[in-house]
Amino acid sequence: MHEDLSASPTPHPQPPTPTDVPKESSRTILFQFVVFPLGIVFIAVLIFFLFGKLATDEQTIPDYLNAIRSGSSHERWQAAYQLSKSLKRGEASRYPNLEPQVASLYTNSKTDDPRIRRYLGMVLGTLGDRRATPLLLDGLNDKDTDNRVYALMALGELHDPASVPGIAKAAADEDKDIRKTAYFTLGAIGDASAIPVLVNGLQDEVADVRWNAAVSLARLGDRRAIGPLREMLDRSRLNAVAGMREDQKEDAMIVAMSAYVKVAGREAVPDLQRIATSDPSLRVQAAAKQALEKK
Repeated sequence: MHEDLSASPTPHPQPPTPTDVPKESSRTILFQFVVFPLGIVFIAVLIFFLFGKLATDEQTIPDYLNAIRSGSSHERWQAAYQLSKSLKRGEASRYPNLEPQVASLYTNSKTDDPRIRRYLGMVLGTLGDRRATPLLLDGLNDKDTDNRVYALMALGELHDPASVPGIAKAAADEDKDIRKTAYFTLGAIGDASAIPVLVNGLQDEVADVRWNAAVSLARLGDRRAIGPLREMLDRSRLNAVAGMREDQKEDAMIVAMSAYVKVAGREAVPDLQRIATSDPSLRVQAAAKQALEKK
């Protein structure tokens, strides 16, 4: 999850990774990483401030689709971003059966500016139409690593069990960002067939990859996640991770708590009590108290 956690995602966490520092790579995922890849979060924030004026109230989803088809490269990737933003606001309901149009654009975007393909991948995930599963699985073969991260996150939004074998292959990738996003995505899909792959991920040499696998395994109720989850709640272990910021340590602990309670049950109480009374972070203490109240 060397233990390099410079942080995914999520997501755009929307997406677990506690130490991947955003300044180092747009591909890394915060430990909220269980939610969004940093690439999505930071690129989206940058675009919002620099290019938010592109879309006016008069522009519609068909306008964005037309711009993606026929605009300049610069206009096309911005239109793809604005399209993803519009759909996140729930505007897709006004334009039924968008998947075939977006799928065609996604298919034809392989040689375009990579940003076009990334945002179209987000759109396919937001639409939630499982007809896009084969396209996004094909996107896992892209040479651009960020494109592959976005495709994985989109597959997580589709929740299609048919995608599990393809995502499992991505979980064995040499790139740690691909691995940890794949493990997160398997948890988001929630299909039990992914359990053997997630168990294998518990042995990953990179801490945030290992922790992503553990959180996803816990979502499936498998107690083999308990050991790595305890690592995430151990300040001494977190402090040993080079480059991990204090806020990332807190995020890691908070994410781990709910997963830990799910699989450990009453066994989690002593650890949560210790954290609730002695952790240096008031935010982490409060989260531990909340978790205890649910027991």
